[in-house]
Amino acid sequence: MIEVHADDFCISPGASRDIIECINLGSVNGTSIMPDSPYFEECMEILKDECKKPVFLSVHLDLITGRALTGVSVLTDKEGYFNITWLRYILISLIPFYRSKYRNAVKRELSAQIDRALPYMDQRGIRIDSHRHIHMVPMIFGVIMELIREKGLKLDYIRITKDDLRLYKGLKGFDHFQPFGLIKSLLLILFSDIDLIRFRRELSGHTADFGCILFSGKMTENNMLRVLSAKKRSKALSGRNMEIMVHPYFIKDSSEIDSIHDAEDKGYVVSHFRTEEKMAVKSRRVMDFIQYFSQE
Repeated sequence: MIEVHADDFCISPGASRDIIECINLGSVNGTSIMPDSPYFEECMEILKDECKKPVFLSVHLDLITGRALTGVSVLTDKEGYFNITWLRYILISLIPFYRSKYRNAVKRELSAQIDRALPYMDQRGIRIDSHRHIHMVPMIFGVIMELIREKGLKLDYIRITKDDLRLYKGLKGFDHFQPFGLIKSLLLILFSDIDLIRFRRELSGHTADFGCILFSGKMTENNMLRVLSAKKRSKALSGRNMEIMVHPYFIKDSSEIDSIHDAEDKGYVVSHFRTEEKMAVKSRRVMDFIQYFSQE
């Protein structure tokens, strides 16, 4: 099975409606709900009322850009917005004194986010990913697995953000390659391997192949077709479940844009690449490919 997964549901009502359009009329069959969004309840009502097809729902945990559900802490500024970068989380993970100090705050916040999203998870169990893949940092991944055990939750799926580089062999013909994407992909592969080794037993049967960090946010129709074609040709990848991450929305409403605190997120949601990704997941050629894999 191929899951074409739209991140950031609930980031705004307009973006959420774009994602629903891509579910109803396109190839998107999974999406991630943001429990720390100020629009969370409103967007979940929109999903209930307007989504016409079954969709996999994951919890999109956030420790990077939004406003903490648990209020001001060592993770936030004085207004309660997260203010710790990816690099700083890595450094915190490596220094025992800071790790114990920050780990408790991380655990409280992720617990609150999971609890807020739990009523929307179905009987298959909880599905988890995160904003900017912060859950892959080993300290944070360990906290998530601890919370799953302590809360007695059934794990259905957790995203392991490990690009299979065989999908991009030679990079010939792909759109918008950036060297930083390769650095990011390699770092996430390293963290993925650490997490898989540490929690091999608990994760068995609850992960899938993953694609598109290398072109994160720039999954044009051409890029999607090339990834899908590579999977089809590869005997090693044949018959295996795979998640393709996309962000197929474009926020037009100025008040919704202004509600986004993080400057990088604010620029991201109005990028023309959001429109290109929306067109890609609604492409008939992409939809036919997804249908092909559903019949494997």
